[in-house]
Amino acid sequence: MFYIWHTLLITVFIIVAYSLGYRLGKEKTRSKKPTLTLVSNKETSHEEWLTGYHKWKKQFKKQK
Repeated sequence: MFYIWHTLLITVFIIVAYSLGYRLGKEKTRSKKPTLTLVSNKETSHEEWLTGYHKWKKQFKKQK
């Protein structure tokens, strides 16, 4: 009788662990969607930085 209960207990444990791992793994892969970033890895020249700053400043003034 012990062998039956022991086997059933281990089987239930394996099924529960597998289902939880599958569900949590599925949620992790959903959250790893690619995101777009507006920041570039390339160096920005001083002129490009200034033009971007002036555009930002104009937009900021329009919002006020």
